[in-house]
Amino acid sequence: MRQICKYLKRSLLILLLLTIFILPSSAESNQKAGVFLDGREVIQVSSSGSITAIRRADRIETILQQEISTWDSVRSALRISKQENQQQDIEVRVRLINQVPVIYINDRYLVTVTQKDVIGENSLLQQAEIWQTKISDSLKKAALERSRNFLRQAVIKTILALLLAIGFHFALGKFWRHSLEEKKDEEVFLKARLLLARIALWLALIIYITDTYPQSRQWLYTITDESIGSLIFPLLFIVFSLIFGQYTPSLLRLSIARFVPDRKEKIDENFIKPVRGLLIISSTLVLISFTLIAIREYTFIYELLRFFIDLATIGSVSWLSSRLFRQFVRIYGIELIRKLGREVDELLLVFETLANTIIGIVAISTFARDRFDLIGLFAGLGIGGLAIVFAAQQTLQQLLGTVVLYLDRPFIPGEYIRLPGGLFGRVESIGLRSTKIRTAAKGTLVIYPNSTMANLEVENVTRGKKVMVLLYLDFAKPLDKQAQALVQETIKQSTDTLFGIDPGSTKITLFEPEDKPGTRARVTFFILGSSENSLELRKRLLEIANEKISKQFKERSISFTMQEPTIYVESPVTI
Repeated sequence: MRQICKYLKRSLLILLLLTIFILPSSAESNQKAGVFLDGREVIQVSSSGSITAIRRADRIETILQQEISTWDSVRSALRISKQENQQQDIEVRVRLINQVPVIYINDRYLVTVTQKDVIGENSLLQQAEIWQTKISDSLKKAALERSRNFLRQAVIKTILALLLAIGFHFALGKFWRHSLEEKKDEEVFLKARLLLARIALWLALIIYITDTYPQSRQWLYTITDESIGSLIFPLLFIVFSLIFGQYTPSLLRLSIARFVPDRKEKIDENFIKPVRGLLIISSTLVLISFTLIAIREYTFIYELLRFFIDLATIGSVSWLSSRLFRQFVRIYGIELIRKLGREVDELLLVFETLANTIIGIVAISTFARDRFDLIGLFAGLGIGGLAIVFAAQQTLQQLLGTVVLYLDRPFIPGEYIRLPGGLFGRVESIGLRSTKIRTAAKGTLVIYPNSTMANLEVENVTRGKKVMVLLYLDFAKPLDKQAQALVQETIKQSTDTLFGIDPGSTKITLFEPEDKPGTRARVTFFILGSSENSLELRKRLLEIANEKISKQFKERSISFTMQEPTIYVESPVTI
């Protein structure tokens, strides 16, 4: 456990450090490049003649940095107020030279506004005036951030933010320890969430402090080529998502209690508790995926995180939908079919499989949107498939046989099967082309093509097991012969008509218990199933039969209690 947590910590720390300190710049554009002052974007310029947009932006940045440095030096030497310096030294003007607007800063040439720089319906002069305002505001802000008063306030804010982060750090630990006490089986999962929340919290603090001071902001900008102040909100939102996601099941319970209070216990037992962990993961990933909107300006990191987060989110939501649909079918689908007077059989499992297939197709289509051209891919496969069919017909038959075996799953590796020719053995593996069977007597390995196995009548010996069901019903009063006959008849009718019950296997024994007065009924019978899903379906049918027995006994004024839980005993396989 410690090794897993240690490895997880190292991996997350490396990933987050790479995210911050090796943040790639946005894809270079031949059209626009940002001009930054103290790590903040001022304007965006385009290329001009043979000068690229990046070279043009670098030149403007150099002049702005020189001017603000000169202003700072003069202010320190003359010790005059920042207001006077702004009025005397920081001056941005627009001059028309040959009907072309040119921007000067302190009578020093800065940039000529070209037609490529114009945004929207603005004229050259209007665009120059917009730039003039932005440059002037940025210089004034840079000058303000170099004053003693600003630095004094920034230090106070830094200390308060640090204290707040420390307090929140320990509060997160207390919050997660409380969750850990309730769910010991989720220790690694909860510790990983706590680690992520704390890392996001401290990264947000580091970025906030770095973004507060112009020197540190400029230093970080030289490393990343981006202004990273906008990452503070996404990091804090990740912390919120991890906390909120942990309480998603509780919030759902409160909502259900508010709108359908009479059914809250049943909904909680059937739909929330079975998928609690998956519900937390899905809700957390959905919330985190919203943070991607705030980091679109970091093109590379946005596309990288978007791929993995979308994949995880769509996968978890699809899995959650599949589990919820399965619970819905098992809880309400069976009751609906019985109310319609139809017999519940394996068709319900087929319907469940089809629904899962639809969920999978929707998930793949959603993930592939804007990433892959599925229609073009399938069209290409359709054209190329004509040539493949003729060139590799036998191989395709075997591959299709593999698909059939994996979808229908008449046997899986580890099970014992018997083939029509009398061959009996253990399935060792189901490969891409063939199935390997280890014979029971000789120990030799027999290899069958999957296309052949898909068409054979296979006897699965391993799945020939029966599951014995053992029920105990305690009646408060001793039952006379008439009441005993009534009890036996009621139980018989309820179990014999149940789909999946071994016909004639129901046995009912009535006796007086030693520990308390009254009559106890021991009911045993066998349920049959070809897979784990079919056995689960029959167990659900048995729960409905128990409800039916209880209802009939109450109608006939026979009071009883049914011992919980129902006991299931797997009988050994007879070979």
